[in-house]
Amino acid sequence: MSNHLPLEIVEEILHRLPVKCIVKCTSVCKAWNSLITSQTFIYDHLNRTIQAPNHNGSLFFQFRKRRSPNDPPSLHQEETYSLYSSVNQQADQFSVERFTPSHLFEPNRNTLFIGACNGLVCSADYSPLKSATIIIWNPSLRKYIVLPKPITIHKKRGRQFLGRYVDPKYDIFFGFGFDSKNNDYKLVRLMNDRSTKDTPHVEVYSLVSHIWRSISVTVPQFFLSNGQWLSSVFLNGALHWLVCRYKAYDEAAYDEEGCRIHYRFILSFDVIQETFRELTLPQQQPDEKSLTSRLLPVEGGHLLAMVNHVYVKRRRECVFCIWVMKDNGITNSWTEIFRLDDRLFGGIFTVLALTSSGKVVLTLNDGAIVLVDPIKESMESMGLATMSKVFVSSFVESLFFLNKDKGHDVLSF
Repeated sequence: MSNHLPLEIVEEILHRLPVKCIVKCTSVCKAWNSLITSQTFIYDHLNRTIQAPNHNGSLFFQFRKRRSPNDPPSLHQEETYSLYSSVNQQADQFSVERFTPSHLFEPNRNTLFIGACNGLVCSADYSPLKSATIIIWNPSLRKYIVLPKPITIHKKRGRQFLGRYVDPKYDIFFGFGFDSKNNDYKLVRLMNDRSTKDTPHVEVYSLVSHIWRSISVTVPQFFLSNGQWLSSVFLNGALHWLVCRYKAYDEAAYDEEGCRIHYRFILSFDVIQETFRELTLPQQQPDEKSLTSRLLPVEGGHLLAMVNHVYVKRRRECVFCIWVMKDNGITNSWTEIFRLDDRLFGGIFTVLALTSSGKVVLTLNDGAIVLVDPIKESMESMGLATMSKVFVSSFVESLFFLNKDKGHDVLSF
Protein backbone atom coordinates (compact mmCIF):
# COMPACT_ATOMS: atom_id res chain seq x y z
CA MET A 1 0.00 0.00 0.00
CA SER A 2 2.82 2.39 0.90
CA ASN A 3 4.31 1.84 -2.61
CA HIS A 4 1.16 3.01 -4.39
CA LEU A 5 -0.07 5.93 -2.25
CA PRO A 6 1.80 9.17 -1.63
CA LEU A 7 2.93 9.55 1.99
CA GLU A 8 0.70 12.63 2.34
CA ILE A 9 -2.38 10.49 1.59
CA VAL A 10 -1.17 7.78 3.96
CA GLU A 11 -0.80 10.41 6.68
CA GLU A 12 -4.37 11.64 6.15
CA ILE A 13 -5.68 8.07 6.46
CA LEU A 14 -3.63 7.32 9.57
CA HIS A 15 -4.87 10.45 11.33
CA ARG A 16 -8.41 9.09 11.12
CA LEU A 17 -7.63 5.75 12.76
CA PRO A 18 -7.96 4.85 16.46
CA VAL A 19 -4.76 4.95 18.50
CA LYS A 20 -4.42 1.16 18.75
CA CYS A 21 -4.67 0.77 14.97
CA ILE A 22 -2.08 3.51 14.44
CA VAL A 23 0.34 1.75 16.77
CA LYS A 24 -0.01 -1.47 14.76
CA CYS A 25 0.73 0.48 11.60
CA THR A 26 4.22 1.33 12.89
CA SER A 27 5.18 -2.25 11.96
CA VAL A 28 4.15 -1.92 8.29
CA CYS A 29 7.41 -0.34 7.08
CA LYS A 30 10.17 2.03 8.13
CA ALA A 31 8.56 5.00 6.37
CA TRP A 32 5.31 4.56 8.28
CA ASN A 33 7.14 4.02 11.55
CA SER A 34 9.17 7.18 11.05
CA LEU A 35 6.04 9.16 10.19
CA ILE A 36 3.89 7.93 13.08
CA THR A 37 6.55 8.30 15.78
CA SER A 38 7.47 11.86 14.76
CA GLN A 39 6.50 14.67 17.16
CA THR A 40 4.74 16.49 14.32
CA PHE A 41 2.43 13.55 13.62
CA ILE A 42 1.73 13.01 17.34
CA TYR A 43 0.74 16.65 17.92
CA ASP A 44 -1.26 16.85 14.68
CA HIS A 45 -3.13 13.66 15.60
CA LEU A 46 -4.10 15.14 18.98
CA ASN A 47 -5.27 18.44 17.48
CA ARG A 48 -7.32 16.71 14.79
CA THR A 49 -8.93 14.41 17.36
CA ILE A 50 -9.95 17.32 19.59
CA GLN A 51 -11.23 19.45 16.71
CA ALA A 52 -13.14 16.68 14.94
CA PRO A 53 -16.87 17.56 14.62
CA ASN A 54 -17.92 14.13 15.94
CA HIS A 55 -15.50 14.21 18.87
CA ASN A 56 -17.35 13.47 22.13
CA GLY A 57 -14.40 12.45 24.25
CA SER A 58 -14.42 9.92 27.04
CA LEU A 59 -14.51 9.74 30.83
CA PHE A 60 -11.58 8.28 32.73
CA PHE A 61 -12.25 6.85 36.20
CA GLN A 62 -10.19 5.75 39.16
CA PHE A 63 -12.22 3.52 41.50
CA ARG A 64 -11.54 2.26 44.99
CA LYS A 65 -13.62 -0.66 46.12
CA ARG A 66 -15.31 -0.42 49.50
CA ARG A 67 -13.85 -2.61 52.24
CA SER A 68 -16.01 -5.41 53.59
CA PRO A 69 -16.65 -5.58 57.37
CA ASN A 70 -14.35 -8.62 57.61
CA ASP A 71 -11.35 -6.91 56.00
CA PRO A 72 -8.49 -6.00 58.37
CA PRO A 73 -7.92 -2.24 58.85
CA SER A 74 -4.41 -2.55 57.39
CA LEU A 75 -5.77 -3.78 54.04
CA HIS A 76 -5.57 -1.09 51.38
CA GLN A 77 -8.53 -0.55 49.11
CA GLU A 78 -8.27 -2.14 45.69
CA GLU A 79 -7.83 0.41 42.90
CA THR A 80 -8.88 0.05 39.29
CA TYR A 81 -9.05 2.39 36.32
CA SER A 82 -11.67 2.42 33.56
CA LEU A 83 -12.12 4.37 30.35
CA TYR A 84 -15.71 4.94 29.20
CA SER A 85 -15.83 6.03 25.56
CA SER A 86 -18.99 7.03 23.72
CA VAL A 87 -20.14 4.58 21.06
CA ASN A 88 -23.59 6.09 20.54
CA GLN A 89 -23.95 9.61 21.91
CA GLN A 90 -27.72 9.73 21.58
CA ALA A 91 -28.23 6.47 23.43
CA ASP A 92 -25.29 7.03 25.80
CA GLN A 93 -23.77 3.68 24.95
CA PHE A 94 -20.19 3.25 26.14
CA SER A 95 -17.33 0.97 25.31
CA VAL A 96 -15.43 0.15 28.50
CA GLU A 97 -11.73 -0.55 28.86
CA ARG A 98 -10.23 -1.42 32.24
CA PHE A 99 -6.68 -0.94 33.52
CA THR A 100 -4.90 -2.30 36.58
CA PRO A 101 -1.46 -0.61 36.61
CA SER A 102 -1.02 -1.35 40.32
CA HIS A 103 2.69 -2.16 39.97
CA LEU A 104 3.48 1.41 38.94
CA PHE A 105 3.69 2.23 42.65
CA GLU A 106 4.99 0.41 45.69
CA PRO A 107 2.78 -2.46 46.93
CA ASN A 108 -0.04 -1.50 49.32
CA ARG A 109 0.30 2.20 48.49
CA ASN A 110 -2.92 3.95 47.53
CA THR A 111 -2.51 6.59 44.83
CA LEU A 112 -3.69 10.13 44.33
CA PHE A 113 -5.41 10.75 40.99
CA ILE A 114 -4.19 14.22 39.98
CA GLY A 115 -5.91 14.43 36.62
CA ALA A 116 -6.05 13.43 32.96
CA CYS A 117 -5.27 15.72 30.03
CA ASN A 118 -4.98 15.05 26.29
CA GLY A 119 -4.42 11.33 26.63
CA LEU A 120 -2.05 11.37 29.60
CA VAL A 121 -2.90 10.62 33.22
CA CYS A 122 -0.99 12.01 36.20
CA SER A 123 -0.95 10.08 39.49
CA ALA A 124 1.04 10.22 42.72
CA ASP A 125 1.38 8.21 45.89
CA TYR A 126 0.15 9.52 49.24
CA SER A 127 3.33 11.21 50.46
CA PRO A 128 3.51 14.53 48.56
CA LEU A 129 4.75 16.26 51.72
CA LYS A 130 7.77 14.00 52.02
CA SER A 131 8.96 12.18 48.91
CA ALA A 132 6.12 11.77 46.45
CA THR A 133 6.44 9.31 43.61
CA ILE A 134 4.71 11.02 40.69
CA ILE A 135 4.09 9.33 37.35
CA ILE A 136 2.57 10.41 34.04
CA TRP A 137 1.17 7.54 32.00
CA ASN A 138 -0.65 6.89 28.74
CA PRO A 139 -3.37 4.24 29.29
CA SER A 140 -3.90 3.78 25.54
CA LEU A 141 -0.25 2.84 24.95
CA ARG A 142 0.48 1.23 28.35
CA LYS A 143 3.53 3.48 28.78
CA TYR A 144 4.63 5.78 31.61
CA ILE A 145 7.43 7.92 32.99
CA VAL A 146 8.47 8.66 36.59
CA LEU A 147 9.00 12.34 37.41
CA PRO A 148 11.87 13.73 39.50
CA LYS A 149 11.04 14.82 43.05
CA PRO A 150 9.61 18.32 43.57
CA ILE A 151 11.96 21.07 44.73
CA THR A 152 10.42 21.86 48.12
CA ILE A 153 10.03 18.91 50.47
CA HIS A 154 8.08 19.24 53.69
CA LYS A 155 8.98 16.40 56.04
CA LYS A 156 6.08 16.56 58.47
CA ARG A 157 3.53 13.84 57.72
CA GLY A 158 -0.17 14.49 57.54
CA ARG A 159 -3.21 12.48 56.53
CA GLN A 160 -5.15 11.90 53.33
CA PHE A 161 -8.57 13.53 52.98
CA LEU A 162 -10.80 13.80 49.92
CA GLY A 163 -8.07 13.42 47.32
CA ARG A 164 -5.51 15.73 48.89
CA TYR A 165 -2.88 15.43 51.58
CA VAL A 166 -3.90 17.23 54.77
CA ASP A 167 -1.35 18.67 57.18
CA PRO A 168 -2.19 20.77 60.26
CA LYS A 169 -0.34 23.69 58.68
CA TYR A 170 -0.17 23.19 54.91
CA ASP A 171 -2.44 22.63 51.94
CA ILE A 172 -0.54 20.87 49.17
CA PHE A 173 -2.22 19.97 45.91
CA PHE A 174 -1.62 19.52 42.20
CA GLY A 175 -3.02 20.29 38.76
CA PHE A 176 -2.16 18.75 35.38
CA GLY A 177 -2.70 20.57 32.07
CA PHE A 178 -1.48 21.16 28.52
CA ASP A 179 0.34 24.24 27.19
CA SER A 180 -0.95 24.38 23.59
CA LYS A 181 1.35 27.26 22.62
CA ASN A 182 4.52 25.32 23.44
CA ASN A 183 3.10 21.79 23.01
CA ASP A 184 4.05 21.01 26.58
CA TYR A 185 2.34 19.19 29.44
CA LYS A 186 2.71 20.91 32.82
CA LEU A 187 2.21 19.72 36.38
CA VAL A 188 1.50 22.48 38.92
CA ARG A 189 2.17 22.02 42.64
CA LEU A 190 0.94 24.53 45.22
CA MET A 191 1.94 24.59 48.88
CA ASN A 192 -0.16 26.98 50.93
CA ASP A 193 0.89 27.78 54.51
CA ARG A 194 -2.42 28.37 56.34
CA SER A 195 -0.68 29.85 59.40
CA THR A 196 0.54 32.92 57.49
CA LYS A 197 -0.67 35.30 54.81
CA ASP A 198 2.39 34.62 52.66
CA THR A 199 1.94 33.93 48.95
CA PRO A 200 1.64 30.17 48.36
CA HIS A 201 4.73 28.45 47.01
CA VAL A 202 4.20 27.41 43.38
CA GLU A 203 6.24 24.90 41.39
CA VAL A 204 5.75 23.89 37.75
CA TYR A 205 7.08 20.76 36.08
CA SER A 206 7.52 20.85 32.30
CA LEU A 207 7.44 17.62 30.30
CA VAL A 208 9.53 19.30 27.57
CA SER A 209 12.32 20.62 29.82
CA HIS A 210 12.07 17.72 32.32
CA ILE A 211 12.60 20.00 35.32
CA TRP A 212 10.71 21.55 38.23
CA ARG A 213 10.74 25.36 38.47
CA SER A 214 9.70 27.59 41.36
CA ILE A 215 7.80 30.54 39.94
CA SER A 216 7.18 33.95 41.49
CA VAL A 217 3.57 34.73 40.79
CA THR A 218 0.72 36.53 42.52
CA VAL A 219 -1.75 34.04 44.00
CA PRO A 220 -5.09 35.16 45.52
CA GLN A 221 -5.38 34.33 49.22
CA PHE A 222 -7.34 31.11 49.73
CA PHE A 223 -7.81 28.05 51.88
CA LEU A 224 -9.48 24.67 51.48
CA SER A 225 -12.46 23.66 53.60
CA ASN A 226 -13.37 20.12 54.62
CA GLY A 227 -16.73 20.49 52.88
CA GLN A 228 -15.04 20.72 49.49
CA TRP A 229 -13.89 17.88 47.28
CA LEU A 230 -10.69 19.21 45.81
CA SER A 231 -10.03 18.25 42.21
CA SER A 232 -8.71 20.38 39.39
CA VAL A 233 -10.49 20.59 36.05
CA PHE A 234 -8.48 21.54 32.95
CA LEU A 235 -10.36 23.54 30.32
CA ASN A 236 -9.38 26.03 27.60
CA GLY A 237 -5.74 26.18 28.65
CA ALA A 238 -6.38 26.69 32.36
CA LEU A 239 -6.60 24.63 35.54
CA HIS A 240 -9.45 25.31 37.94
CA TRP A 241 -9.74 24.59 41.68
CA LEU A 242 -12.66 25.33 44.00
CA VAL A 243 -11.31 27.21 47.05
CA CYS A 244 -12.38 29.58 49.85
CA ARG A 245 -11.38 32.83 51.51
CA TYR A 246 -12.70 34.31 54.76
CA LYS A 247 -14.53 37.59 54.70
CA ALA A 248 -13.01 40.56 56.53
CA TYR A 249 -13.25 40.73 60.31
CA ASP A 250 -16.41 42.78 60.83
CA GLU A 251 -19.99 42.23 61.96
CA ALA A 252 -21.03 40.99 58.53
CA ALA A 253 -18.35 38.29 58.59
CA TYR A 254 -20.39 36.02 60.89
CA ASP A 255 -23.72 34.32 60.30
CA GLU A 256 -26.69 34.22 62.67
CA GLU A 257 -25.26 31.12 64.35
CA GLY A 258 -21.97 32.87 65.10
CA CYS A 259 -19.95 30.97 62.49
CA ARG A 260 -17.44 32.87 60.42
CA ILE A 261 -18.58 33.30 56.80
CA HIS A 262 -16.24 32.35 54.00
CA TYR A 263 -16.30 33.39 50.39
CA ARG A 264 -15.95 30.65 47.76
CA PHE A 265 -14.41 31.16 44.34
CA ILE A 266 -12.55 29.31 41.57
CA LEU A 267 -8.79 29.63 41.50
CA SER A 268 -7.72 29.49 37.85
CA PHE A 269 -4.17 28.95 36.55
CA ASP A 270 -3.30 29.73 32.93
CA VAL A 271 -0.73 27.05 31.98
CA ILE A 272 0.62 29.14 29.07
CA GLN A 273 1.06 32.49 30.85
CA GLU A 274 1.58 30.79 34.24
CA THR A 275 -0.65 33.31 36.00
CA PHE A 276 -3.56 33.00 38.44
CA ARG A 277 -6.97 34.68 38.43
CA GLU A 278 -10.26 34.41 40.31
CA LEU A 279 -13.57 33.29 38.82
CA THR A 280 -16.88 33.89 40.56
CA LEU A 281 -19.32 31.12 41.49
CA PRO A 282 -23.07 30.95 40.89
CA GLN A 283 -25.24 33.18 43.05
CA GLN A 284 -26.84 31.17 45.84
CA GLN A 285 -30.44 31.77 46.88
CA PRO A 286 -30.95 33.40 50.33
CA ASP A 287 -32.83 30.38 51.73
CA GLU A 288 -30.19 27.87 50.59
CA LYS A 289 -27.27 26.64 52.66
CA SER A 290 -24.37 25.05 50.81
CA LEU A 291 -23.31 21.64 52.13
CA THR A 292 -20.62 20.54 49.64
CA SER A 293 -19.44 21.73 46.23
CA ARG A 294 -17.17 20.38 43.52
CA LEU A 295 -16.17 21.12 39.95
CA LEU A 296 -17.30 18.56 37.40
CA PRO A 297 -15.59 17.12 34.35
CA VAL A 298 -17.74 17.10 31.22
CA GLU A 299 -17.37 14.40 28.57
CA GLY A 300 -15.59 16.03 25.64
CA GLY A 301 -14.04 18.71 27.86
CA HIS A 302 -15.98 21.62 26.30
CA LEU A 303 -17.54 23.10 29.46
CA LEU A 304 -16.73 23.87 33.06
CA ALA A 305 -19.49 22.63 35.34
CA MET A 306 -20.12 22.69 39.07
CA VAL A 307 -22.40 20.81 41.43
CA ASN A 308 -23.58 22.43 44.64
CA HIS A 309 -25.29 20.24 47.25
CA VAL A 310 -27.59 22.64 49.12
CA TYR A 311 -30.16 22.52 51.89
CA VAL A 312 -33.32 24.46 50.93
CA LYS A 313 -34.67 25.82 54.22
CA ARG A 314 -38.22 26.59 53.16
CA ARG A 315 -38.72 23.10 51.73
CA ARG A 316 -36.55 21.29 54.28
CA GLU A 317 -34.93 19.25 51.54
CA CYS A 318 -31.50 18.77 50.04
CA VAL A 319 -30.85 19.04 46.29
CA PHE A 320 -27.91 18.87 43.90
CA CYS A 321 -27.78 22.01 41.72
CA ILE A 322 -25.84 21.60 38.45
CA TRP A 323 -24.38 24.70 36.78
CA VAL A 324 -22.30 25.32 33.64
CA MET A 325 -20.05 28.32 33.10
CA LYS A 326 -19.25 30.62 30.20
CA ASP A 327 -15.93 32.49 30.43
CA ASN A 328 -14.79 35.14 27.94
CA GLY A 329 -11.43 35.69 29.64
CA ILE A 330 -12.58 38.81 31.47
CA THR A 331 -15.87 37.90 33.15
CA ASN A 332 -17.67 34.64 33.70
CA SER A 333 -21.36 33.75 34.03
CA TRP A 334 -23.23 30.66 35.20
CA THR A 335 -26.42 28.94 34.07
CA GLU A 336 -28.24 26.41 36.25
CA ILE A 337 -29.26 23.53 33.99
CA PHE A 338 -31.16 21.30 36.44
CA ARG A 339 -31.63 20.11 40.02
CA LEU A 340 -31.78 16.63 41.52
CA ASP A 341 -33.42 15.71 44.83
CA ASP A 342 -30.78 13.78 46.77
CA ARG A 343 -33.42 11.23 47.89
CA LEU A 344 -33.88 9.91 44.35
CA PHE A 345 -32.83 6.35 43.46
CA GLY A 346 -32.48 5.36 47.09
CA GLY A 347 -30.21 8.31 47.92
CA ILE A 348 -27.59 10.17 45.87
CA PHE A 349 -24.15 10.48 47.45
CA THR A 350 -22.56 12.79 44.89
CA VAL A 351 -22.51 13.88 41.23
CA LEU A 352 -19.37 12.77 39.38
CA ALA A 353 -19.57 14.01 35.78
CA LEU A 354 -21.75 15.14 32.88
CA THR A 355 -22.00 13.41 29.52
CA SER A 356 -22.07 15.32 26.24
CA SER A 357 -25.75 14.39 25.81
CA GLY A 358 -26.72 16.00 29.12
CA LYS A 359 -26.93 12.93 31.35
CA VAL A 360 -25.27 12.70 34.75
CA VAL A 361 -22.92 10.15 36.30
CA LEU A 362 -23.79 9.65 39.98
CA THR A 363 -22.59 7.72 43.00
CA LEU A 364 -25.48 6.37 45.07
CA ASN A 365 -25.38 5.91 48.82
CA ASP A 366 -24.85 2.16 48.38
CA GLY A 367 -21.67 2.81 46.33
CA ALA A 368 -23.15 2.03 42.90
CA ILE A 369 -22.13 4.17 39.90
CA VAL A 370 -25.10 4.97 37.65
CA LEU A 371 -26.04 7.09 34.64
CA VAL A 372 -29.12 9.27 35.13
CA ASP A 373 -31.33 11.23 32.76
CA PRO A 374 -32.25 14.28 34.93
CA ILE A 375 -35.25 15.20 32.76
CA LYS A 376 -36.90 11.78 32.73
CA GLU A 377 -35.44 10.86 36.16
CA SER A 378 -34.51 7.49 34.68
CA MET A 379 -31.46 5.50 35.75
CA GLU A 380 -29.23 2.85 34.22
CA SER A 381 -26.33 1.02 35.83
CA MET A 382 -22.75 1.50 34.60
CA GLY A 383 -21.92 -1.98 35.91
CA LEU A 384 -20.10 -0.79 39.04
CA ALA A 385 -21.03 -1.17 42.69
CA THR A 386 -19.65 -0.96 46.25
CA MET A 387 -17.28 1.90 45.41
CA SER A 388 -16.07 4.01 48.33
CA LYS A 389 -14.15 6.68 46.36
CA VAL A 390 -14.24 7.67 42.72
CA PHE A 391 -12.11 10.19 40.82
CA VAL A 392 -13.05 11.09 37.27
CA SER A 393 -11.77 13.28 34.44
CA SER A 394 -12.58 13.93 30.79
CA PHE A 395 -10.27 12.05 28.42
CA VAL A 396 -9.14 11.91 24.79
CA GLU A 397 -6.74 9.35 23.34
CA SER A 398 -3.29 10.45 22.20
CA LEU A 399 0.02 9.02 20.97
CA PHE A 400 2.29 10.69 23.53
CA PHE A 401 5.12 8.42 24.73
CA LEU A 402 4.87 6.36 21.52
CA ASN A 403 8.37 7.49 20.56
CA LYS A 404 11.37 7.57 22.86
CA ASP A 405 11.24 10.73 24.92
CA LYS A 406 14.56 12.54 25.32
CA GLY A 407 15.32 13.07 28.99
CA HIS A 408 12.83 10.43 30.23
CA ASP A 409 12.91 6.69 30.50
CA VAL A 410 9.62 5.66 28.89
CA LEU A 411 8.57 2.40 30.53
CA SER A 412 5.84 -0.09 29.67
CA PHE A 413 3.31 -1.85 31.89
